[in-house]
Amino acid sequence: MAGLEPLYAWARPAISRPQDALVCGIHWELIRHGYRCLGTGDQPGPDERKSELLPAGWEANKEVYALRYKSTDDTHELLLKAIMVEDSMILNVMDRSSQKVADVTLAVADYINPEHLDDFHRVYKNTEELRTRIASGIIAPLGAPAGKAGKEPESKEDMLWDENPLRLPPRQPMGTRAPPRPSPLSPFAVGGEDLDPLG
Repeated sequence: MAGLEPLYAWARPAISRPQDALVCGIHWELIRHGYRCLGTGDQPGPDERKSELLPAGWEANKEVYALRYKSTDDTHELLLKAIMVEDSMILNVMDRSSQKVADVTLAVADYINPEHLDDFHRVYKNTEELRTRIASGIIAPLGAPAGKAGKEPESKEDMLWDENPLRLPPRQPMGTRAPPRPSPLSPFAVGGEDLDPLG
């Protein structure tokens, strides 16, 4: 999950429980799919700006996390509520513009190693499954922002040679400098093009 490591390092002082780490991972998946965080709670606050970082106080309530997101193209505004029920986290996400709702239930222990909260490289497990669950359970039902279909940007290795504007055209041997030969179907058409005013 490229990009999650610096986010986790930034949020690490606030992460004290496994569910904090899971919310951090879910947050990053929403960021990857074209959303930016506006803030915490149900209602907008003063001076809100779209950000890739988690807002101040995001982890204040360990039982109910409430975060608001807006798509980069401003077509979707999401309210994410992550509710802890025993060892599971229920994600309830509503798109405020369309009033669509999506729900996903995640077992925290399936994705987080609680004894390694201080080590990013060992705290997350089954990350591909988590990404798939978020994409299929939240992004697909609510609709991805325009220009984002849940895909990562193409890497340089995936780019076709023909699409590379810096690629030089293939080298071809220089041909003879003789003019092209006339068509064998009309041998007397030699010189006719410059004499025919209609082409």
